Amino acid sequence: MLEVENVSKRYGSFLAVDGVSFRVKKGEIVGIVGPNGAGKTSIIKMVVGLMEPTEGEITISGYSIKQEGERAKRLIGYLPEESPVYEDMSALEYLEFFGEIYGLSRDESRRRAGRVLDELNLEHQERRLGEMSKGMRRKVAIARSLINDPELLVYDEPTSGLDPITSFQVMEYIRRLGGRKTVLLTTHNLYQAEKLCDRIIILKGGRVLAQGSVAEIKRRFGGVRYTLRFRADGLDAGRAVLCSSIDEVNTLAREVVRRGGEILDIETHTSSLEEVFLTVVNGS
Repeated sequence: MLEVENVSKRYGSFLAVDGVSFRVKKGEIVGIVGPNGAGKTSIIKMVVGLMEPTEGEITISGYSIKQEGERAKRLIGYLPEESPVYEDMSALEYLEFFGEIYGLSRDESRRRAGRVLDELNLEHQERRLGEMSKGMRRKVAIARSLINDPELLVYDEPTSGLDPITSFQVMEYIRRLGGRKTVLLTTHNLYQAEKLCDRIIILKGGRVLAQGSVAEIKRRFGGVRYTLRFRADGLDAGRAVLCSSIDEVNTLAREVVRRGGEILDIETHTSSLEEVFLTVVNGS
């Protein structure tokens, strides 16, 4: 669906994106994560055609964003991190306006606008946008990205600056779009990325350090640790001992049994995406 092949972006002598390649299959939700300055927004802007790559090729459903930009862009719904709205319009008026820009009739624009706003549980659809909260305006901006019924949604920090409840609602809505729509998004919220995305791309310094499903990345860069609690004469009875492998657990358990003790509890801890992310970007 989306193919990014060996894409680089220079700003003068500064290399912001360095030979990045990835694919997003139809119906997937793929998240790009990385520290500030990793190149996430530059990649997003190149995908939607706001910037040209210095090198490389981007295609959407076979259309080159460089050579066939008009066709490719018709397949995209874009949500930038900062998405100002026309504050004197109501939500319905705003979406109808954009629907007509995309060539929809007024009736079709109104029908689509009403459906998407209902799906987003946006109340007070007739209220002026300037009177709405930031979370409500963000929902309207998401609805705008869907008004042309695009195949690919490209969202840059979709929950940036939102309160926890609205953030959860927005991410749940994006999750429900998976399968129906293809989604590429950036986020700093690794918990959300872990729960939402089919695959993750970890960037640093404009380069891909890791990509794959959350499970694959955890297996490759994460690990499992064990906490063993026990009672035994001559050992640190009652204390929790951290073991880095099952072999260490077995060795300690045999020693506890040899001394006539008993195992009280064994806890397993699997690395979270946040822990794995820090391991990858810090090179440890």
